[in-house]
Amino acid sequence: MQLTVDYRAINARETYALRHQILRPHQTLADCAYPLDDEATSYHVGAWLEQDLIGVGSLLQEAQDGTTDTNSWRIRGMAVSDTARGLGVGGHILQALIDYASRQEKPGTIWCNGRTTVQGFYEHFGFVQHGPIFNLPAIGPHVLLIKTIPGNGI
Repeated sequence: MQLTVDYRAINARETYALRHQILRPHQTLADCAYPLDDEATSYHVGAWLEQDLIGVGSLLQEAQDGTTDTNSWRIRGMAVSDTARGLGVGGHILQALIDYASRQEKPGTIWCNGRTTVQGFYEHFGFVQHGPIFNLPAIGPHVLLIKTIPGNGI
């Protein structure tokens, strides 16, 4: 049976429930809101299977920690429901975020603090590890992953 998943832009609030369920079940729903979620430059993608939101991802214009690069985009809150894992939903969402960043005026980078358990997923899309593994309290081991992207300004 072929499943038809609809990928579309959503607002930040629509991401919170899945972020909470998959990424931060030990925190409150309010803790699943990120500081730049509602900025005009932020972009959120949702994957819908009929009436169910089964995947989300967010792209925020944010300099990588320790830099002042205004052409950097941060991926946050990538989450796919347990029932939809392995169906390519996360890959479609990540590609939509990469494509959105690539359409912006200047070239730059996309970065994320990815859980070590999904490092290979990001590397498949051209992200490269920078620096050692580090621990985020109450969440677990992470790694900084960066991808250089072309933009319309090239």
